[in-house]
Amino acid sequence: MPSSHNHPNQIILFDMDGVLLEPHGYHTALQTSVKRIGQALGVPKAKITDNQIARFEALNITNEWDSVAICAAITLVHGWQYDPHLRLDCFQPCLSVISDQAPDFDDFLEQLPDGGDIPGETAYAFLLDHHPWLADNQRSHLWTILSQCRDIYQSLTLPAHQENVLGSKNFHDHYRLPPRFDTHSYLSKYDRPIMTDQQYILLREWLKDPKHKAGIMTNRPNRSPDGYLSSPEAELGMALIGLVDLPYVGSGVLAWFAVHNCQLPEHVLLKPNPVHALTLLQCCLGQPLTTSLERAVSLWQGQPDGRNWQPFDGTRIIVFEDSIKGLQSVKAACSLLAKFNVFVDCKFVGVGNNPIKLAALDPISHYNIECINQLAWVDIFS
Repeated sequence: MPSSHNHPNQIILFDMDGVLLEPHGYHTALQTSVKRIGQALGVPKAKITDNQIARFEALNITNEWDSVAICAAITLVHGWQYDPHLRLDCFQPCLSVISDQAPDFDDFLEQLPDGGDIPGETAYAFLLDHHPWLADNQRSHLWTILSQCRDIYQSLTLPAHQENVLGSKNFHDHYRLPPRFDTHSYLSKYDRPIMTDQQYILLREWLKDPKHKAGIMTNRPNRSPDGYLSSPEAELGMALIGLVDLPYVGSGVLAWFAVHNCQLPEHVLLKPNPVHALTLLQCCLGQPLTTSLERAVSLWQGQPDGRNWQPFDGTRIIVFEDSIKGLQSVKAACSLLAKFNVFVDCKFVGVGNNPIKLAALDPISHYNIECINQLAWVDIFS
């Protein structure tokens, strides 16, 4: 049982996209990228719907870097039924129509059980298993697309997509790659804060109590120390929601720490790994980011200094997430703390109105809400 404290800390952990921000920028960029890929491959009816995006996310494929490459691979497999020599080598529209039918993204989404830790590789294995007729050179091309989809300098799909996300100027300044288009940042143009002005004011009032803390846990890339390249997408979101003073932990610093300090693959520490949540909890109590990462990894590896975690004993935590990964990260974090006799009282809240995503959240959330504007901050721990 949680230990008894007269005034325990109360910590709110927010996801960013779908909870604090309407992620129209990412979704619009993804839809634009899929449309361009279809046009480049001579499959002009290729498109991805909002429900299909929700299905990707319900399968734990929440990074558009993965989903845009997977859509490209599915479109290629569709096109190969008409032209086996088709290749994705540029984003210029194909002068001829290879197929006037749309690729069947629904068939893939209905049959894939889960995206796994590396969705591109999961999708590759799935496509080969379900299309045994693919030739060796076609399989090789799919592997190139799906295995390198997160490498901005090797991927066939990511550069054009990231240019949409960041805008042509930011894309060039950040990656030092030549832009292909002349476009604004989809994140800056299309994302919208979800909190009303009144709800924002009330949250600020709640945070005035020194025992009340809040932080943001996002798989968006964010700026990382020198030696690891990660784009400032979390920072763009923080500016839009007006909470730049809150601690946040994005995928960039987690990937940097995994590679440079733990000799691990860059994706390993991201949610659903408990390190993501544990790092943010330490940041919420005022620890520097690098110290928080070190303490979180030590706990995850079973070698913590108990003094670093004892302040959390009795803490009350509530998590607002629109996908299951964040809830899994915090649940695993609470279980690890309990192994070292640090007990927290945690509540998991799913957020959203898409029935596909809510169905995925149901098995782990205590309850679901449509929008954080429904909440009364003063009563959330009641």
